[in-house]
Amino acid sequence: MELKITQKTEEPLLSRMKVDGTVEFDAATPSTKDIKNSVAKSLGKTEDLIEVEGIYNTYGDKKASIVCYAYENSEIIGKLRKLGKKAKEKIEKQNKEAKEEVKEEPKAEEKPAEKKEASKEKPKEEKKE
Repeated sequence: MELKITQKTEEPLLSRMKVDGTVEFDAATPSTKDIKNSVAKSLGKTEDLIEVEGIYNTYGDKKASIVCYAYENSEIIGKLRKLGKKAKEKIEKQNKEAKEEVKEEPKAEEKPAEKKEASKEKPKEEKKE
């Protein structure tokens, strides 16, 4: 796989750089993971700061054009990244489970407190006799 970066465009308001390039390959179209790795090496950044927007190839050609974004830090990625439907559902499910766990915990704490109060009452009755 051979990567050629054709254009770099700075986007200072979004704290990122848009990278356009072409990839020449021998077998199948390279995966986004492979493209992330090669773009990160050529720009001198880590893979988690690179986001591949798309890999566009033409039928029968061993070339593909790519569009990537290289961010300055990981906080910006979290603010700008659009989540898909499945990712949103996964986050909502995790939030619901966390809320259910929080609701169940106070109930479990009340029961031992009631037992302690009941055990305290018995000795008081014995002292009265």
